[in-house]
Amino acid sequence: MGITVIPAYRVVSTLARKARNQSYDDAVSSMEKGLREYVRSLLSMLHPSISHLGERSVIAQFGDPEPEALLTALAEIDARDPKAIVDETLARCAKVLSRPDLSARVFLFPGDGESRVLVKQMNGVIGFSLGSQAMVVFLWPADNWQTWLAYTVAHEYAHLVRNLLFPRSPQGGKLMYTKTQTAETLVDAMVTEGIADHFATNMCTDVLPPWTDAFTPEQSERLWPRIRRRLEVSDMNEIRRMLFGDSDRIPTWTGYKYGYQIVETYLEKHGGVEPTSLVGLSAKTIFEGARFDPTRTR
Repeated sequence: MGITVIPAYRVVSTLARKARNQSYDDAVSSMEKGLREYVRSLLSMLHPSISHLGERSVIAQFGDPEPEALLTALAEIDARDPKAIVDETLARCAKVLSRPDLSARVFLFPGDGESRVLVKQMNGVIGFSLGSQAMVVFLWPADNWQTWLAYTVAHEYAHLVRNLLFPRSPQGGKLMYTKTQTAETLVDAMVTEGIADHFATNMCTDVLPPWTDAFTPEQSERLWPRIRRRLEVSDMNEIRRMLFGDSDRIPTWTGYKYGYQIVETYLEKHGGVEPTSLVGLSAKTIFEGARFDPTRTR
């Protein structure tokens, strides 16, 4: 296995130091310009559409920080050596889910300290994977962020491995599986997130992500028919809406909650099976094996 961890936030620190004597508007523009160029160079090995997605995400998460406040936060992060935390977590993950053919880079970027989602809901850490070649993690020194960094890295490691086994590429607003040329569906996405969460909770036993308690069993019963009729939806925007919620008809973390429950149900019905064994199984196999239906629980 070859995974390299890159503390990209140190380059952002350099950009912030160079911009600290400029006006606020000029400083933010200068940092953003330098960050864009840096991200493009880091992600140049990826497919252009994936690289562009990574660039947009990094810039969006960066926000509009004041240089001195950013430098203070990054110094606090650096003092806790996040690279060491990530290296140790990856080593533990590789022991239970080894993939010698996995080659990837993990980029540690600063997040937006004014983001309520990052700081409050996600305890200062948000991560996502770009195929099987890159993991991007955003950091901010919120309470207990080091613990959540380990959890997030374990979660995304499961994604890297699964993306290696089931490669996808964006086409026409959908994610298409390379081997079968079929589109990823909502049930695929939910189950995949459920697998990653169960893998990560096994690796970090003192952490339980907030979406596992997103709504009550009664709410789950009422909401499930609305999700069930959309299980085969393949539009990326609609899948995202179902996963994260829309602050309206779909509660926050809906898809993550159901994904966790589906995988949990599968594990309960197949005693002795570990989450590591599910990473290489199709979502359809897991969903059908779980026979998940919260409307029949009472």
